[in-house]
Amino acid sequence: MASNHPYVFVHGMMGWGEDKKFYKGLPYWGMVTGNYPRRMREKGYEVYTPSVSPLGSAWDRACELYANLTGTTVDYGVAHSKEKGHNRFGETFPEAMLPDWTPERSIHLLGHSFGGPTMRMFVELLRNGSPEERAATPAGQLSPLFEGGHGDLVKSITSISGPFDGITFPHALPKLVDGGLTYGIPMVASIIGNVGSGRVYDFQMSQWGITAVKEGVRFARNMLNMKAIRHFAKAKDNVFADIHIPQAAEINKKLSVPAEQYLFAVTGNGTKKGKNGNWVKAPIMIFAFAPFAYSLGKFPDQTIAGVKITEGWRQNDGIVPVESGRHPTTEPWCEWEDVKDKPIQKGIWHALPTVPGDHGTVIGGSISFIGKKRGQRFLNAYDFWMDYLDKLPD
Repeated sequence: MASNHPYVFVHGMMGWGEDKKFYKGLPYWGMVTGNYPRRMREKGYEVYTPSVSPLGSAWDRACELYANLTGTTVDYGVAHSKEKGHNRFGETFPEAMLPDWTPERSIHLLGHSFGGPTMRMFVELLRNGSPEERAATPAGQLSPLFEGGHGDLVKSITSISGPFDGITFPHALPKLVDGGLTYGIPMVASIIGNVGSGRVYDFQMSQWGITAVKEGVRFARNMLNMKAIRHFAKAKDNVFADIHIPQAAEINKKLSVPAEQYLFAVTGNGTKKGKNGNWVKAPIMIFAFAPFAYSLGKFPDQTIAGVKITEGWRQNDGIVPVESGRHPTTEPWCEWEDVKDKPIQKGIWHALPTVPGDHGTVIGGSISFIGKKRGQRFLNAYDFWMDYLDKLPD
């Protein structure tokens, strides 16, 4: 029987949780191998897979994660919402995923892709709150998330292909990211999010006036609201901005080392070294990631915002450079393999061995897993890790 510590899985950019119908057709956690959280529940684990904004910043997603878990209205903060120019409040969650969330029931957080930075921001706010929000918020209105002093509600963090220090792709193809994706995807969101499709897939951008406030409610006036979309892009309060290396570096300066938590990180490498010395798609990588892998694989050595881009940054999973996914450069770390047979210390990032595979492999999305029992090695790896976390001492 599993311990008393719940597991919370945080999806990445463009991801979705179990509350969306899209999950039934393609479970984010497990992909072609099946719904992994359901497998965990069958083994006795308590598991939750909340949905947060697919395009939101680490701050906004952390606020949404807190509201999911506590059954409250999303509060993005007085100071933050004023600075970024969007509404302070977002969606209301009538039921708490964790109604009895206490230090004795501290959670294991696991986040894929941008779920990694989301978890780090979430834990930072739980531990230390926000001085800016405490100063700006009227008495009696402060969200408990901004109070600080709640770090004991989280037991461990496992980042799965999460970009700790940003990614080089926006720097390699700035027009595509800053001009194309940053505007194009919100335009799609403004249509999907205003035709009653929220139960299937929800972009959760109501604070910007881009999607409907409530699921199933139509707001035709928000469709292709270019003023709101332009503001969303220019405010730099979104995932596209946060994955830029300079902005990631600024965020890292504001994050303290999570001293009370067990810290782990694993990432994938779906590339191989080509004849010209660049890193290119390996056979295990699906073709959809190949163009991105090529751009990352040839990115030249340089220093961006104090971050040194070297060979480890050219090896990648099609989205995240290996070096950015192993551990934050600004925080203490070690190789998990070197200490796995010793008592694990809190407050130190443990870099697990790099997984052969692309950005989807680590959540069960590899074509190599399609077929009877072909996904068993993925399931075995996750089973091992859930059991490992379950046995960590308090």
